Amino acid sequence: MVKNLKLRLIVEDSISSEKKSLGLKAEHGLSMVIETTKPDVNILIDTGQKYNTLKRNIEALGINIKRIDVIFLSHGHYDHTGGLEILRETKGRITVIAHPEIFAPKFKIQPYLKYIGIPFHPCQIELLGGKLLLARNPVKIAEGIKTTGEIDRITEYEKTVGFWTVKEASFMKDLMRDDQSLVVNLENKGLVIISGCAHSGIINTIKQAQRVMNEKNIFAVIGGFHLINANSKRIEKTLDDLIKLDIFQVYPCHCTGKEAVTKFQRYLEERCKPINTGDAISF
Repeated sequence: MVKNLKLRLIVEDSISSEKKSLGLKAEHGLSMVIETTKPDVNILIDTGQKYNTLKRNIEALGINIKRIDVIFLSHGHYDHTGGLEILRETKGRITVIAHPEIFAPKFKIQPYLKYIGIPFHPCQIELLGGKLLLARNPVKIAEGIKTTGEIDRITEYEKTVGFWTVKEASFMKDLMRDDQSLVVNLENKGLVIISGCAHSGIINTIKQAQRVMNEKNIFAVIGGFHLINANSKRIEKTLDDLIKLDIFQVYPCHCTGKEAVTKFQRYLEERCKPINTGDAISF
């Protein structure tokens, strides 16, 4: 188990005027860093959309990029992987953990066909100084810290829609099998689940984390829940399940959406705390 955890939100879609005055910039996308003690590990979770924004915010927050031990990529969309050039500034050859389908072609039709995948080839990541570890199953990063691996789709209402890919020369729906999250088992508290977008569904993600860590107690869920385009029925069912799971703290951001966040705050009250660019959480 992990004794302490500190998370800092490096890049996210929104920002307070206070954080903006510190030189930070908001941008569509997500990047976070976690620092744990006992074991002492620093993990960069996703890299946002652009290297320049990521670097600017890292410097403004006083984060020492040389202390990053591992990079974890939650999925293969550009707004979570575009800043991978930061690898030039990390120490030595650093492990980059992702699902093997992260490099699959990814498209969206909004209103026309547009490529939204990772803007790097595997060999480019290696040349930048990364060592790719591509796995479908959970990866143990350190004692008490694992990736979820490919997430089982259990709930009836959490459907992955609106994304497209190409497989064996056929254009088809992208079910986002590359979507993963990071899980930390916090001593005397329970699981801290950190999602990029939760394209698999945040409830599916939580249940996967419980299975992977063999732990029922959920202390906190942090990140994007991808409910921004969800209908009211899905949001309400998600909220019902979050309440049933008796989560101590929920920290939504990025693609969670205004309607979902508003409802979460109404019913979860002080247990729901939206977070933005530059915010920090310590457990």
